[in-house]
Amino acid sequence: MTGQMRTGPAARDAEFRGIDPPALNQLIKQVQDANTAIKGWLNTHRPPPGVSATGYRQADQVAQWAADQLGMLTRRYNFAITHPDQGGGVTPPPVPSPDPGPSGGPGKGPSDAPAPVTPPRPIRPTPPNGAGGDLGNFPTRQAAAKAARADALAVATAVKGGKPVPDSVWKHLKANADDPDYTETLHERLGPGSAAALLKAAQGDKARLKAVQESLGTASYHLTMDVRWLRAFLAEAERTGVHPVAVQVLTGANMSRKTREALNRLGLRQPSPT
Repeated sequence: MTGQMRTGPAARDAEFRGIDPPALNQLIKQVQDANTAIKGWLNTHRPPPGVSATGYRQADQVAQWAADQLGMLTRRYNFAITHPDQGGGVTPPPVPSPDPGPSGGPGKGPSDAPAPVTPPRPIRPTPPNGAGGDLGNFPTRQAAAKAARADALAVATAVKGGKPVPDSVWKHLKANADDPDYTETLHERLGPGSAAALLKAAQGDKARLKAVQESLGTASYHLTMDVRWLRAFLAEAERTGVHPVAVQVLTGANMSRKTREALNRLGLRQPSPT
């Protein structure tokens, strides 16, 4: 089963440590199917009167456990998509050559030759984002989405009223620009118009513009940013006088493949990802 689920980087490297997104996606689907099957059975097999409901309660607890795991697994999957684990290890040091002898040639005898050095086994790095490591500033997807909705509302209210975007929003955006769940909800709620309005609100502040850029790149992996979305974003930027900034932000962001293709169709080419 484990071998069959390895279809990404783990399939190419038996010692891979991290998250294999296709395998994790398959696991999520299996947990979803199991949860649906258990709930379906429970809804159609209520214990009759006078019969112990212990087994029913235990099955219900399993269903609740599966539902709880889905939120965590999906959050890890989202992080794995936007923060891919590369695997790899530490390059071992080179094996030193024997000291030269008196004539400049290779040394002879036990007094000249160093003991053979065996290269150490490559050390795997600590699993990065998603693989039991950093999952951002929110414990769950729901918590990240809740914070994003509050910030999106604050942005929309400020823009509509012609007021500065609150400092708290900029602080949250900088801290969570790499969070897939936060940024997806934020830009879904903002839409292209209000997202572009953030560029105007940044007032040339490089740190704020960088946060907007990074958040757009992260969101693009889970939110549809097609040609239509990009055109609306650029149109609002043009209207507010920040079109050059918008182009710079879009072309400099780490966008998803589909969003890069949409940018190319608009004649806005990004550097090829390394």
